[in-house]
Amino acid sequence: MKRQFSSHHAGHLVFIACFGCAVVLFPGGVWGSAGDRYVSAYVAQHSPDRMVDILNTLNPSWQSSYLGAVTWGYVFARTGWFRWEVEGQLVRHTGMQHHWETNAVAAVRLMSMPWDRWLDTRMAVGNGLSWASEEPRLEPRGEPDEGDSTQLLNYTKVELEVTTPGSQRWSSFLRLHHRSGIMGTFSDVKGGSNFIGLGLRRRMD
Repeated sequence: MKRQFSSHHAGHLVFIACFGCAVVLFPGGVWGSAGDRYVSAYVAQHSPDRMVDILNTLNPSWQSSYLGAVTWGYVFARTGWFRWEVEGQLVRHTGMQHHWETNAVAAVRLMSMPWDRWLDTRMAVGNGLSWASEEPRLEPRGEPDEGDSTQLLNYTKVELEVTTPGSQRWSSFLRLHHRSGIMGTFSDVKGGSNFIGLGLRRRMD
């Protein structure tokens, strides 16, 4: 059952409003050639829902656990509509769990959409490894058959990035930040965690 509207939901609305303002105030452009580097920062809130349910319904429930992340990325290839990149992340968790997390991920980004003339939109998916400074307490999700979690798990990101046509520096993005044992592949862990957040990205010279 979904929670009733609360101060947390009000916070989500403010978050979305800030995201929209960022798109207007920090316009981006078509960039992403091999050799480009970028830095990003984002904040996110935990959802106890499974990743597939979040992507299918686009209506997640929420818990009072949060993360803040800074990232460094490098574009190592550009082929047609696709950009190939690697990213390193440093993450701090607060709220229901308190630990550090580092992630290394390779990703592919679709760089072209039919409506790019009005709103430049890119979609990315990536996969890699995640290391937590301690075992995250939320990842078993309270289900006995999922067992405990562990520090080293798989990491997946799903991202929607938007800009307005203009300068060549800034973009904004919505990201799903996911850790899991891939159905027991990592130390028999069947659980995982999902954080949904918004961020800003800047291309470096």
